[in-house]
Amino acid sequence: MSESSEGYVRLEQELRVSRRWGQRAVKEMHAVMLKDLRAAEGRARRAERRTEEARKRAKRAEQRATRAERELAELRQSATWRAGRALLAVPSRLKRRS
Repeated sequence: MSESSEGYVRLEQELRVSRRWGQRAVKEMHAVMLKDLRAAEGRARRAERRTEEARKRAKRAEQRATRAERELAELRQSATWRAGRALLAVPSRLKRRS
């Protein structure tokens, strides 16, 4: 064989080896990317669940606050509350006069 044909054969072998290593590298890169993507998706799902749980807790707290405000408004409208306020108001007025 001539030198040029030996060089050509060597280049083809080198090219085959390079392609094989390139394919392996791409395959490994895709595997790593897929693993990272799945981990990120899992974190996103967990964050969504935590967000939903926080929204539910906030809604329950809001409902409790609304219920407490409603009960307080009902209490302030009651005759007992007004009578108690009148009893407490008298001594404070007397204190201011002295």
